Amino acid sequence: MALADFDLDPTTADAVIALADPRLRAEAITRLDGGANSAVFDVRTSGGRALVVKVYSDLFHWKMEKEIFVYGLLSGHALAAPVPVILASDDSKTLLPQNVLVLTKLDGEHVLSLLDRLDDDELAHVNRQIGAFLRSLHQVGFDHFGYVGTEGIVEPHDTNLAYMRFQFDKKLREFADLGGDDELRRTIERHVAAREGLLADCPRASYCHNDCHYGNVLVLPGADGWRMSGMLDFENVLAADQLLDLAKAHCYSPRRDETLLAALVEGYGDVRADWREALDLYVLYHWLELWDWLASLGQTEALDELADEMRLLTA
Repeated sequence: MALADFDLDPTTADAVIALADPRLRAEAITRLDGGANSAVFDVRTSGGRALVVKVYSDLFHWKMEKEIFVYGLLSGHALAAPVPVILASDDSKTLLPQNVLVLTKLDGEHVLSLLDRLDDDELAHVNRQIGAFLRSLHQVGFDHFGYVGTEGIVEPHDTNLAYMRFQFDKKLREFADLGGDDELRRTIERHVAAREGLLADCPRASYCHNDCHYGNVLVLPGADGWRMSGMLDFENVLAADQLLDLAKAHCYSPRRDETLLAALVEGYGDVRADWREALDLYVLYHWLELWDWLASLGQTEALDELADEMRLLTA
């Protein structure tokens, strides 16, 4: 069964949340998200408690183990906003044919759902808080650079330059294999090679969320405006340059501009002198990666726009 069509029935929900607390019963179940990777449900329980049940696809069953690992790395660290807490997990395939995770439910609304209601000042206020959160997250470090898997870094690299060389090379090969414009590919190669010093100027690998967009940021109304109340979805964590995270938070914003970027960086605090050039190089990487991903899925609608964005960055 495709998870897009998966429905969590009350009997199964009771069995799943009993992993966290046998006394609880499901009273209302609402689907929060869904797609190829996972199906996510808000389960309101007896006594008014809210939990999140996340069901993983067969293809990405290992992502449950990764989330358990990366959430565990945050234990004991003071973060600038809450993150979910894992209450239980099950990979026995006895309750469901898939792996399943039970987490705490954070209060708040996704910033993405509020964009039409937020003026520029309000959104800048949110961006400062996102910056502060990322700063606190980046205090968690790694000994090497690379993709964080179920037990540590997969194919670790000693330096950020080595890691990003590897990633750019990989994504450019995929770009070519998926039918990307060959002239643009060569332009990107030359552009990155001429700016490798920006990638070398990162002495330490940090815990990077790598998906810090408004769809994963929760806020609540407060006396001083919208208050960041949580960060979600830690499936894509990397050990990487802090600016890689800031770049994704910036470029994935539907209303990105220099003022909102300045607010993000202001909230983050001190950044290195060449941060703006380095950030643009990471934005180029994120667009290349996104182009490859969409092309691999046959989703062609945004490919020309992404290619144009990459041409602007390399002009």
